[in-house]
Amino acid sequence: MPLEIAIDLVVVSRYNDPPAPDIVSKAIAAAGLGDAVWRYPSIAELATTPGRQKLGLYEAPVKDTAASAVITVYQYEKAMTAGMDETSLATLTRGLGPNDTRTLREGRLAYSMRLTTPQPQVMPALNWAMLMLRSLIDLTEGVVVDPAAQRCCSREQVLSFIGADPLVHVTFQSEQWASESTWLHTHGMQKFGQPELGLVAVPISLEQEAQAFLRDVALHLINGAHLAAGSEIDLGDAGSVQAVNAPVDAEHQAPYGRFRLVDMPEPGEREGSSANRLLRRIAFADAEQRAAAGDSAGALDTIERILAADLDDCAALALKARLSLADGDVNAAIDLGELMQLRVPDDYRGPYTIGIALTTLGRYREALNALNRAIECEPEAAEVFAARSTVYERLGNRQMAAEDRTHANYLKN
Repeated sequence: MPLEIAIDLVVVSRYNDPPAPDIVSKAIAAAGLGDAVWRYPSIAELATTPGRQKLGLYEAPVKDTAASAVITVYQYEKAMTAGMDETSLATLTRGLGPNDTRTLREGRLAYSMRLTTPQPQVMPALNWAMLMLRSLIDLTEGVVVDPAAQRCCSREQVLSFIGADPLVHVTFQSEQWASESTWLHTHGMQKFGQPELGLVAVPISLEQEAQAFLRDVALHLINGAHLAAGSEIDLGDAGSVQAVNAPVDAEHQAPYGRFRLVDMPEPGEREGSSANRLLRRIAFADAEQRAAAGDSAGALDTIERILAADLDDCAALALKARLSLADGDVNAAIDLGELMQLRVPDDYRGPYTIGIALTTLGRYREALNALNRAIECEPEAAEVFAARSTVYERLGNRQMAAEDRTHANYLKN
């Protein structure tokens, strides 16, 4: 049996008094949204919450779906947002124009819509809801509050949400985590019956990769993928992340759970709290693609963003050295190799880079020593044996060159 999803949306009116119910019903019908039947509250319903009065409600089936909507009209004694602290209110109104901001701060009349829909029909129901919100905004000159996504929307924004992209109904918020990192997380995945997602300690330099990754995971979940605590998301060569339970508080509600995505621990490594390794690898793949396409400037820009996140990222340093060699700057490549050797002495890419650079200069004996050190660090690196075969060839040792070429081909396969 499909999961039933409840989605709450509110229109805060610019006016203190509502239009007559028959005017609202006719406007809804004229917009092709079907029949909205008005019902006055019962005596029991009148005494519900202090500070506000229930004026009545509209009941409307969602056309061509099994979903339905109830739009309750409330009149408040004070502004609907009167009890909200200034920080939360400022967050809620960001992006709104001055008139809509004033409406939200002062409005005392609200149309509270609860949309109930089977999970497979969320998108058709949300598209219908956006059209309904547009009709209500036109009648009230109001502004929309989306509690699940923790945002407000103007009339123009509501119109832009009607379409095939479900991610327009989710917000991706970035909050400061530490001095040089952010906490990136979603609001609104609950509209699709899915857990909210988050990445913590995201380096500011890699925020664009984090945004793209989080959006990709969110879209997969909305399209039917399943995620539970302990689940692994495998991105092939880029690595894997694991979903772990994350805390929920009053400002970050998550009725279907909240997960933090963290790097899968390497053998012997303790579980961390961030996905920085994955983000660096995603960025590195982009740098490699740019380099292969001849976009050295773009590749170097991405490399610098990786190094801003981790100065000891040898993959990025080695690619930077490779680009330096391609540009004819051999000394820069040697400097980068020596830096890797100093900072990450167990990584083969430092001496390997030095060996390649020295080969370019014709300093074959020194290059051979560097490549031997690289093989001591990593005996399974095919590219080091291939490079050493070239050095042996230049030194006239054809037998050793042939052996290294054979071994390099073996390791590649």
